[in-house]
Amino acid sequence: MLAARTFQSLAQRPSIARSSALVPRATPANGTQQVPARKPEPSPRINVISPVSQWPEGIPPAMGGHFMESGAAAPLSQSRGPGIDTTPPIYTYPDGDVDVSVVIHETSDHAAKGLADLVAQASAAAIKAHGAFTVALSGGSLVKSLAPLADRSDIDFSKWHVLFADERNVAHDSPDSNLLAAREGLLSKIPVPAEQVLAIREGVGAALAATHYAGLLLNLGPGVLPVTDDGQPRIDLVLLGVGPDGHVASIFPNTPEARDSPDWVLPITNSPKPPPERITLSLSAINAAANVAIVALGQGKAEIVQRVLEVQSLPGALPAQLVRPKHGKLTWVLDAESAKELHVADWDLSGRKSPFHRSAVPNL
Repeated sequence: MLAARTFQSLAQRPSIARSSALVPRATPANGTQQVPARKPEPSPRINVISPVSQWPEGIPPAMGGHFMESGAAAPLSQSRGPGIDTTPPIYTYPDGDVDVSVVIHETSDHAAKGLADLVAQASAAAIKAHGAFTVALSGGSLVKSLAPLADRSDIDFSKWHVLFADERNVAHDSPDSNLLAAREGLLSKIPVPAEQVLAIREGVGAALAATHYAGLLLNLGPGVLPVTDDGQPRIDLVLLGVGPDGHVASIFPNTPEARDSPDWVLPITNSPKPPPERITLSLSAINAAANVAIVALGQGKAEIVQRVLEVQSLPGALPAQLVRPKHGKLTWVLDAESAKELHVADWDLSGRKSPFHRSAVPNL
């Protein structure tokens, strides 16, 4: 029976047609002139290896529709060729110098204390400048590194407005909630007014949650959250971790969210990490911040730290490399374990090219 079914499927599968069979051609018998089909020109951004020996007459205008060995029909493709009728993704690396510091602490505990100093300084400067302090938190292990803030007596927490750089679209009491992690690890230990903690809207889809969260930010008003000339929020401090794939917030490699966007907050419905639905600050909003800190501690971060800081990736492949505040300061907070793969002795701090392939060392 298996052989019979296989034979039947093979007999029913449509033949693979070349382009000459799918493009109508006149014959001398009907008295009309034969006009060859025009071959579309590929995009100059696509490297096409020629000749394509599999299709001597060019890539067929339609492929697929045949039966695969599993018995399922292959999807029909209408591609006109590589680079044709496509819009390539544009990942923007802001021009000009970026104010970057890489701070390496001896241990993770020292790094946490150093991070607390950084937060305290940013808070004091913002409150002095405009009477409030906006700070965006990320999920993961970052909140644990903020524990020393609970012991600080030099911070006016009543002026804080706590945002989230990204959040999972789950209930506030879900174990997956960044809000819950922040409450348990930090917010329950410092006197930030509850109404000044901006939480995701529960019970709606990611698109509506992102729109609602952007509205919460806008409703803070320019006195708390100024808006830049290009229409982005001027957050006082954005605190980010970095994943092993180079993602920051919920901006993952080679995704639409890694591109510039006029939106402040973006919805995500297919996150490569569960849960699939999330919201995230856009890269444009992150790069509009006054201060951004990327915190990467422990041996498990060593490989990605080295890749991000010393090896220029293909555009969009490492979102952490796209964090380049336009009119702010970027600080990397590391410990000895996360920095152990770096070749700091080879960095040229004068601003010239680094010895690393296709890389330029930040102005440290």
